[in-house]
Amino acid sequence: MEPMSQPYHIPVMLEEVLDALAIDPDGCYADGTLGGGGHAAAILERVKGRGRVYAFDADPGAIANAEERFGDALGRGIIVRQAYFSEACGMLAEDGVQLAGVLLDLGISSRQIDSDQIGLSYRQEMPLDMRFRREPGRRSAYDLVNRESPERLATILRAYGEEPAAWKIAKAIAKARMARKIVTTIDLREIIEEVIPERFLMKTLSRVFQGLRIHVNDELEELKTALGCFIPLLRPGGRFVVLTYHSLEDRIVKERFREEERECICPPEFPICTCDKERRLKILSRRPVLPSKEEIERNPRARSAKLRYAERVIGQRKH
Repeated sequence: MEPMSQPYHIPVMLEEVLDALAIDPDGCYADGTLGGGGHAAAILERVKGRGRVYAFDADPGAIANAEERFGDALGRGIIVRQAYFSEACGMLAEDGVQLAGVLLDLGISSRQIDSDQIGLSYRQEMPLDMRFRREPGRRSAYDLVNRESPERLATILRAYGEEPAAWKIAKAIAKARMARKIVTTIDLREIIEEVIPERFLMKTLSRVFQGLRIHVNDELEELKTALGCFIPLLRPGGRFVVLTYHSLEDRIVKERFREEERECICPPEFPICTCDKERRLKILSRRPVLPSKEEIERNPRARSAKLRYAERVIGQRKH
């Protein structure tokens, strides 16, 4: 099942994802980050018309692409809805869906990067927006770089971009906007080019644009929400599979999986357990699964991917 066009990236670590999900042909699966639909299409193929795929994305472009890609399967084998993670969980819970597996691929699609409306790429001129979904109260990157204090900008770039030169770049932005508004991605790139040596430029631009994008879309909080709200929807033995692409995401997933595997959170000095904590996950990937050299050569976007997965357990305690 192929789309009429291919504006999205090739699905990352496809076989590894399918193996981690351990597809049950009769099961229901949630793809919380639909993107171009590559992973969802492969899951749909394996459930063979018996199970069902629920696919969600906050990006309206992903939903429009899915309508073209999945055609007659929409509403039957696959249900596609525009939603953030918390909204998706609410929809599934309201429908009483019990999931055999959840997939979150946290990568950004080629279509999103190349869109002339979203403004995620520093390689071409676009409006400096970065919002996956425009809605009241969600500020754009334009608002941030033109209105936030340099101290706040530096904090954002440090926290979400892990950028060593955050303060230098924030001061340069504050100085530049006194002369004129920073309107496009190239406006921002030119400011950074003035203060960062050429040999460090590409990595710095990547970190700055990443930091702004994560903050604008509240991506880390969305991830934390997803990790909490999808777990109760998994049936015993159901799999939770997450693909991350930078250390901030990977750290959140690793720590949450560990927390959900623990059977007790009482202080060590307590003689008996009083917390009544329930162990909800069993980690199946003690170390992240990494893409093969062959895949990285074939699909460079996979180079930073890390796959972690765990299995739902109910009322289980380790002895």
